[in-house]
Amino acid sequence: MTDELFLPGITHVEVKCWDFGRLITRLPSDMPDGITQHEFERRAVCKCGTGWPQVTRHPRKVPTSM
Repeated sequence: MTDELFLPGITHVEVKCWDFGRLITRLPSDMPDGITQHEFERRAVCKCGTGWPQVTRHPRKVPTSM
């Protein structure tokens, strides 16, 4: 199992500070190729200085038709 941050189909990642609730969005073009979620979380630090962000991956929406 791969733990890449941007698996195929993931369009963006939202990162939220556990302490202050700051929310930022990262696109695949903002990050180095092949970065894992673990490595990203290890490096990510909020402006407030705390670590351990909450990372949520958002997949591409499946089109619905009627």
